[in-house]
Amino acid sequence: MALHELHPLCDAEIAQLPEKPGVFVLFQIEVAVHADQAANLRKALRTAKASFPSASHFSVETLAPRALAPRVQQLRKQLRLVRTASFVGR
Repeated sequence: MALHELHPLCDAEIAQLPEKPGVFVLFQIEVAVHADQAANLRKALRTAKASFPSASHFSVETLAPRALAPRVQQLRKQLRLVRTASFVGR
């Protein structure tokens, strides 16, 4: 899966995720609302689904663990996700 692919934030889609490290972005329709890193993408998206109930879609990118922090920082800057938690009711 690549970040340019949007998937519905539902249990069936989450179940298809690899249990690998990577970064993910949550969307409300097509607007990015949260970006984060995870040691296990499947587990993290299950948690994120509960934490961001207004999110409707997601995208992921698998990465080596050492690349996670720089990549999520880059995504947050690109998507301007500095204070998203306060806007989406986390």
